[in-house]
Amino acid sequence: MPKVDAKIESETSFSISAQAEIKKYTSTLNGEKGSALRELEISFSTVDKNHPSNRGPLIAALLKRTPNLTKLTLNFSGPLNTYENCLGDALLEALCNLKDMQDFSHRRTTSARTDFGLLTLLKLVSSWPKLREVYISGDTCNVYGKDADFAALPPATCQLESVTFERCMSNYEMLAPMFAGSSQSLHSFEAWAMGHKEIDHIFLNVLPAIERIKIGGCDHPSPKFIIEHLSHAPKLSYISIGGNEDCNGVVRSAFAKALSEPDTFPALHTLAYPGKTGTYKTGRGPNVREHKHENPGEDELVKAARERNIRVYIADNLEYKVEGAQRRAGFAAMGRRGWY
Repeated sequence: MPKVDAKIESETSFSISAQAEIKKYTSTLNGEKGSALRELEISFSTVDKNHPSNRGPLIAALLKRTPNLTKLTLNFSGPLNTYENCLGDALLEALCNLKDMQDFSHRRTTSARTDFGLLTLLKLVSSWPKLREVYISGDTCNVYGKDADFAALPPATCQLESVTFERCMSNYEMLAPMFAGSSQSLHSFEAWAMGHKEIDHIFLNVLPAIERIKIGGCDHPSPKFIIEHLSHAPKLSYISIGGNEDCNGVVRSAFAKALSEPDTFPALHTLAYPGKTGTYKTGRGPNVREHKHENPGEDELVKAARERNIRVYIADNLEYKVEGAQRRAGFAAMGRRGWY
């Protein structure tokens, strides 16, 4: 049985970490005390090796005692139920019943893979009409879930303000309905992205309100979307596109072209673009030569941005502490197997 350590921080805030049993506090947080609770944090510092894990049902029982939560943070890695169903049906049902939820976070505690799941995420978002902030550390892949399951979901009505994905590995077209009610509210989007379809699907509905976009990984808005849509976002003041996937300079060229047009990017003050820095070597022995990385389209972009008094520089590739450790370990394993 997972151990927890509970400490009442106030009458409306409660945190649980590793020391005593969840069941003890399921019986403690009942009646008025449970109904008065507004913020809850639950942490598991290790991965449960049991399959299925009994952590999900235990948390579900606790959440039934706290129906008025507005902020919930779940810190865990690996599944709370099974690898195919990360949260499990009991916990998912208990979460969906928290109709006052405004701020939900999942943060990983180890580098173990955590398939949070796109279907799970969309079920939660569509069940929380008051939701404003979302932070998801786990993979938002859509491996588990049929097309019919996604089609049966009610539309999301919440007005999201800030969304962060540490591993956005979704089909972006299927993820887009999450933002259906956020066209006038979403001001910040951040993600390490390696998904399917065009990431443009996410932004198309939120352009009127978006102020800050930060993307790392392998994906970026398409050149056509940058020129025809993103450049006309009225409040967009900061954009950072990390990674080095823009080998041919199409993203840099798209930004340069958009910036050369009048009345584009009316609020933009900072632009970080994809590119490589430093040098690389070729040859062997006495024939080794050192070369500076070239980024096609960079000069035109920098010139166009500076003429508009926009701060411009090469973006750092977005990396989170736990996710970065996992990704580096994965790349090392691939190297040992000779995969690249």
